[in-house]
Amino acid sequence: MKKFALLFSAAAVLCILAGLTAYHRSFPLDAGLNGLEPAALQWFNRGKSVPYEADQLELYQPVTVGSRTYVPLELDGRLGYLCLSRGFTGRYKFDHSGRGTGSFRNGVVESDGEQMLLFEGRNGDGRIARAVFSLEGDGPYALDIPASPVFLVSTSADDTVSTGPISIEEIVFYDSQGRDITKSFDLSGGAIQ
Repeated sequence: MKKFALLFSAAAVLCILAGLTAYHRSFPLDAGLNGLEPAALQWFNRGKSVPYEADQLELYQPVTVGSRTYVPLELDGRLGYLCLSRGFTGRYKFDHSGRGTGSFRNGVVESDGEQMLLFEGRNGDGRIARAVFSLEGDGPYALDIPASPVFLVSTSADDTVSTGPISIEEIVFYDSQGRDITKSFDLSGGAIQ
């Protein structure tokens, strides 16, 4: 009987260790996101016969919403983002990504009860100083836009606002003098989820 209890306890400990090891490995990035760039390249090269090279990927300043971190990027000249999920150990795994040929991406996202409006785009020449979103039933939401080749900015959104992409017709761009410059931009783009 003691032998059975000892074997059972040893098996239970091994199962717990195996489970913890598997969980740890499913979150390959540490809390500081060290090694993000090579891991992101591996993520985007899944199933590709001609892989992307490291010089085709540029990562920019991330934004965290609850347990998710959104990393804006350019891959082979295309605007995109990575969404990373943080586990209970503080490590991260890839949740999903998006990219395309447009100049802007937006969306209202929610994680752990925190709801945020995210807006990503290109503003290398610094012409856009502010973007104002007029969301149905709420807003307006004003975001200061940095002069950066790629930016991702955020602001808290009321929980009455639906999650998902925002119609590009509901966005107005202003320059540093407060002039509406929306018509001088190609507003094509995609969603951040």
